[in-house]
Amino acid sequence: MLPYLGVVLFGIAALLGIFNRKASYLMLTASSIVFAATQFVYGNYLSYYSIIAGIVWVFAGIYSLSYGEKYGRWLASLMSLTVLGMSIILVSNNYPALIAGWEIMSVPSYAIVALNRSQKGPAFTFMTFSEFSTVLIIAGAVSSFVASGNSSFGFIHLATFVPLLLISFGALIKMGMSPFMISEWLPIAHGNAPANASAVFSATMTLMGVFLITRMIFLSAAGPALVYIGILFLIIGSISILFASIYAYISENMKMLGGFSTIENQAAILAAFGLYLVSGNSILREFELVTIIIFALSHAVSKTGLFLSIGSTRGEYFGEARAPEDRWMRVGTLLSTMSLSGLFPAIGGLAVWMLLESFFMQAYLGGYIGIIAIIVGSVIAISEGMATGAMMKILSFSALFRARKGHASRVETVTVFSVGATILVLFVISVLLVPAVFRGGIPSVLVFNGFTIESRFSAADFGLLSPDYVIALITVFSLAAYAVFRKPKTRTAEVWNSGRSVSSEYTSFAYANNIRLMLRRVLRTRMGNDNQPVSVIDVFWFAMNSLGRGYRRMCMIATRKFMNSSIAWYMVYMIVAFMAVIILAVALY
Repeated sequence: MLPYLGVVLFGIAALLGIFNRKASYLMLTASSIVFAATQFVYGNYLSYYSIIAGIVWVFAGIYSLSYGEKYGRWLASLMSLTVLGMSIILVSNNYPALIAGWEIMSVPSYAIVALNRSQKGPAFTFMTFSEFSTVLIIAGAVSSFVASGNSSFGFIHLATFVPLLLISFGALIKMGMSPFMISEWLPIAHGNAPANASAVFSATMTLMGVFLITRMIFLSAAGPALVYIGILFLIIGSISILFASIYAYISENMKMLGGFSTIENQAAILAAFGLYLVSGNSILREFELVTIIIFALSHAVSKTGLFLSIGSTRGEYFGEARAPEDRWMRVGTLLSTMSLSGLFPAIGGLAVWMLLESFFMQAYLGGYIGIIAIIVGSVIAISEGMATGAMMKILSFSALFRARKGHASRVETVTVFSVGATILVLFVISVLLVPAVFRGGIPSVLVFNGFTIESRFSAADFGLLSPDYVIALITVFSLAAYAVFRKPKTRTAEVWNSGRSVSSEYTSFAYANNIRLMLRRVLRTRMGNDNQPVSVIDVFWFAMNSLGRGYRRMCMIATRKFMNSSIAWYMVYMIVAFMAVIILAVALY
């Protein structure tokens, strides 16, 4: 009964929201602590996802005590219901419970997006892709049932790769990477929800996809098919991370920028899954699992801080942002963006270092997998540079240099700062987050044992990182620089607007316009008269819409020209469809 205590409390929080919003948010916060505490099992990687999700829900619940007041009573109940669905996914031990949790998570989320906007588009887009995701997961569950000899819907070990493939693609849709590698639906949906709900969506709804892939990989027996699935994951991950980081960089909507950043992080995790599946080295595979957990933790906490800080600007576009004047809020935002940039001393810096280290290790092993690893690792490194530019853009134009100043409540300030402090603390204690086999030290140079994270092949070290020493060195050199140079002097420079007409203000649009112009063939940059306005097209979203319209047109032609009042053509259609389903079922079986 204890593992389900948190789930029951989330249900109570949803009911409380009908009568009292603050009581509901407080209950959500307390329930998250109980849920994380009752799910944790040391050494069980799947249980770590409950800890990660619990941290996010605690911060979202506290932040909502102030931010949620301007929304109707429905938001408290719907947020708790969404969290309830995720908790069911995390505690489920069979496919029916998993699918039920998946739907309970998705339907209230749809309502949150729909009730927040007068337009139907974002909510409809969210629900469409959510249902595609559910259909694939149901298909995977049925495939597992068939593979078990029609005896069990439980999570059993499988000799076939089909359930892994189907359910992984269902999870990838939720993570924003299919179809067409990167889908604008996630930034559209997450960007049209209140900031506290956006944090829950981007940080933990995508985490459910990572959890699901991890569970299915643990259930799948090793074999050549898994290597091909791993290569597929590497291809999707590398393409998605590159384009997501570019689209994040050029986005003028702060929430959509956060959504593209989410896809970029999920793509990095997917690439880590791919490397896990293709690697034949057991130590590297273990290191890869730890990397996935650290990356998921980093993304969830940092993205929570990013969306909560965006919510405190009271705007969605950079032009609407009002930078909160509280310095602690700015510190929290700085640490969240540093982590999402993969910079030290934030937990995100460790995550990116471990990911790149893994690819370098695999490249060192050689073979064609090594060549793939060096290519994908290089793409990830380039994308992380672009992600850093995107995060510096949101930090500069929403928190630091905005002329329009705003005010954030004390609760919001404390929450955003606490998220930033958590990111820093996680980096300090990160040596405790990795198994003992990856801890070490070099006492001869005063780096004592237990203070270093080591990537390695068997007993041989490959790379080293000492988080506490990194913080100590940054602190010492920062203080020394301040003692010598004091506070830096500022100077006014002539404005250059990256190809746009010069004005008195350097804008966020001008900040990213160089990329729009340099990558015009990739982004399909369009320019009007006098080079203004400049706009880009999401080529994946454009291709998907074009295919959808083309398919609908084909169906209309077939319906009206051939099948209309013709029983013969209708029978032909039924026979062809039936045969196609039979062939597909036999192939999958």
